Amino acid sequence: MIKKSSRVFLSANQLRQATAYASVTVALSLIAAKWFAYLATDSVALLSSLVDSGVDLLASLITAYGVFVAMQPPDRDHRFGHGKAEALAALAQAIFIFLSSGLLIKEALHRFWNPAPLQRLDLGYEVMGLAVVLTGALLVLQTYTIRRTQSLAIVSDRLHYVGDILINLAVMGSFALSEVADVLWLDPLFAVLIAASMCVGAAKILRQTLLVLMDAELPEKEREAIVALAMAVKGVLGVHDLRTRSSGESPIIEAHIEMKKTLSLIESHDIAEAVMAKIEKKYPKADILIHQDPAGVEEQRLDTIIEQNDPVQEQEGQGADHA
Repeated sequence: MIKKSSRVFLSANQLRQATAYASVTVALSLIAAKWFAYLATDSVALLSSLVDSGVDLLASLITAYGVFVAMQPPDRDHRFGHGKAEALAALAQAIFIFLSSGLLIKEALHRFWNPAPLQRLDLGYEVMGLAVVLTGALLVLQTYTIRRTQSLAIVSDRLHYVGDILINLAVMGSFALSEVADVLWLDPLFAVLIAASMCVGAAKILRQTLLVLMDAELPEKEREAIVALAMAVKGVLGVHDLRTRSSGESPIIEAHIEMKKTLSLIESHDIAEAVMAKIEKKYPKADILIHQDPAGVEEQRLDTIIEQNDPVQEQEGQGADHA
């Protein structure tokens, strides 16, 4: 009788850790190879790729630490958990990218005024080819991890390496053009373009990070879907004061549901539990809080306050008055 071997899959947390460690390993390997190649070729474009890999290493270390902290369970001082540690790690990545890009542009401008011929381009091609292969393999792993865990830190880290593929190809292109055209300013030009692309990537990371850190609401379509799920539960007459935000990979959802005044406490409790179960089915990692309100009761509502302070609503109201 042949015993079938069972396949063992990594948990979401283990997968995030493994991906973070793989990122650190790839960054270390590329730094060593590119440093050796830069000394041999004296290419400022290759130097830009080396600097980018250095930033990747630092970012990957920050990512690994951010993932480790984010996985810690809630405690007395952090009852919502530690999910925002990933957003903080991504914020640090963006800052480091901006700083390194500035230093790289400074070096490229210096090379514009003091051009130097490139050497040992055969070695440069080999190292860049190795970088493309290793980075491509890492991107496959990161993409899989993001699909399973929605980790913001891994998303930010992956953005670095997507840029790396383009950067490595750009460096190889600068080698080829320098050989064919024998124009010394092409090498620093590519370095400036690479630095600019790094800044664009950093801006994207910064935007995503600030949305999480500033407790931005989930997209309107998601909010509408949550309201629809709640209203689909028998006994729910209305939904108001829906508040949503993201804490790492876990959305936090709070809402008030309206029910008949005559319901008993246990009946209203059961309806609230049914609403939570329905929302959890769509958002299994969500932290959900449902507050029960008797229908028709006058109270101060967050929705009303927001509408009163919304300049768009005010302008629409004024337009209606003038009409």
